[in-house]
Amino acid sequence: MQMRSFKSFLSEDPEINEDEVEEEMTPAQRIKAKQRMKKMSKRIQIAKKRAMKRPPTKEKVELRARRQAKNTFIKKWAKGKQKGEMSFAQRAQIEKRLKTAGPRIDRLAKRMIPAVRLQDRERRAMSKEKAASKDTK
Repeated sequence: MQMRSFKSFLSEDPEINEDEVEEEMTPAQRIKAKQRMKKMSKRIQIAKKRAMKRPPTKEKVELRARRQAKNTFIKKWAKGKQKGEMSFAQRAQIEKRLKTAGPRIDRLAKRMIPAVRLQDRERRAMSKEKAASKDTK
């Protein structure tokens, strides 16, 4: 598998494309992906920090809203358990339910867009304040 750039990683849709992969990841594939991401973590952190200083595009806002909507459904179905505490089978079951809940996720994401924009504006304002306070000290 070829290593991707951070921009392609960020711009990629978080959902797995059905024509690319027809089955969920095996435990061995998950471990391999974990190792790959651990290797790239520092590079990703730096690029993420830079990207967070810029205002997001419309697509990025929609992507974040969709991710938050998915997390809302996951929390509801997981009954308080963290995703890391669940077994692979439980995660696979939730992923399967997410596929069938596509239209519901889309509707919720659409309603969440203004809140996501507001969160981003607040986050950038706070980071500017932090930077300004560091400069004055």
